[in-house]
Amino acid sequence: MSNLYDAMSLNVAEAIARQLKIKPDSRFGLPTGRSPVGCYQILCEWSQAGTLDWSQCKCFALDDYIEVVEEQSFHYFLESNLYSKTNLPKENRFSPRNQDDYDGVIADQGGLDLCVLGLGTNGHIAFNEPGTPQLSWTHCHWLTQSTREANAAAFGGADKVPTRAITIGIETILASRSIILIASGEKKKTALIKALSGEVTAQVPASFLALHPQVRVFRDFAL
Repeated sequence: MSNLYDAMSLNVAEAIARQLKIKPDSRFGLPTGRSPVGCYQILCEWSQAGTLDWSQCKCFALDDYIEVVEEQSFHYFLESNLYSKTNLPKENRFSPRNQDDYDGVIADQGGLDLCVLGLGTNGHIAFNEPGTPQLSWTHCHWLTQSTREANAAAFGGADKVPTRAITIGIETILASRSIILIASGEKKKTALIKALSGEVTAQVPASFLALHPQVRVFRDFAL
């Protein structure tokens, strides 16, 4: 990984750690994929060193595949890359695959304090693909070909990537008290420029973030 990626990962990890220390019972929305891996590694190191306490917080996966073996699920990813190396209680680890009313569960827990998002090359956030309306809550979604190709490495080919996923919606995201958007890799540049251009459109779901008052963007490339 590049020095820029390392610096970005550290900045995101520091933001998450700061939220956890300010409010030990914070509610986090957490992403999967390559973008947050460096951040999670840093958080694991701090947690195992005893400088972070996850015992009171609750973590919510943003999305997951439907019809996938457990080892390829996003829940498994979060368990492997973060949860298992912290003291986050098992009952405080939530996934949309395991809930009938995910938005209701999030609301019952007090709402998300910080939602961390990755950015898709087509402008998706969570698995809200282009065309997803702002008035959307947790729902099932057909994945676009570009998204399946972006995730092909984990499955040994785009044709083996699941075609459907469950994801929190745009309104779920915008209801968060604060948001972090991670854009990692030059191939995300066009999507980020469109998201920040000022035009709010369902064709670039990340552009809906312009409607939120507390969004921080972290990237590892020059615009």
